Amino acid sequence: LGLVPSGRTLVKPNLVAAGEMFPYAFTRPECGEAMLGALRDVGGDRMTELAVGERCGITVPTRLAFAESGWEAMVARVPGAKRYYFEEEAQVEIPLTHAARLRDYLFTPEPVARADFFVNMPKFKAHPWTTVTFSLKNYIGIQDDRHRLIDHDHKLNEKIADLQYIIQPQFIAIDAITAGEGRMLTP
Repeated sequence: LGLVPSGRTLVKPNLVAAGEMFPYAFTRPECGEAMLGALRDVGGDRMTELAVGERCGITVPTRLAFAESGWEAMVARVPGAKRYYFEEEAQVEIPLTHAARLRDYLFTPEPVARADFFVNMPKFKAHPWTTVTFSLKNYIGIQDDRHRLIDHDHKLNEKIADLQYIIQPQFIAIDAITAGEGRMLTP
């Protein structure tokens, strides 16, 4: 496709809930491993960092979702790859200036704010408010719990639109190998 990752390259999967009870709720690690390999093959030395970052479901430690989903073990197999648990990272204030904004600023983890090449890897599944969870809805996971609960209600679609102003993806790969339907956490 002519894309060449460079600088700080960050992959954002959807690991909202993982484990035996949630087999279709998260981006599969096989998809992630293929993406990290492709980024490494194409970007090579142009990348100063190759990382994966996420904030899983509210009140659940992201470290647990990484372990239960298989992403922890997968990232460990990729030489030099880093992982970020977004609730453990410093939060950066991002001002918003577009006319239709819901708020004047949003907060996001530092690895998101400083990423040069951003890959969004959502899971294709249903959601009660947004209908489906493609790449736009996956942006909820670029905030920690303190910030993501703000406007996570009837204003969710507007909030998701505002989150797009934080960072634009250079590539989107949706894990739709097995789509999830029904409840958002337990499709």
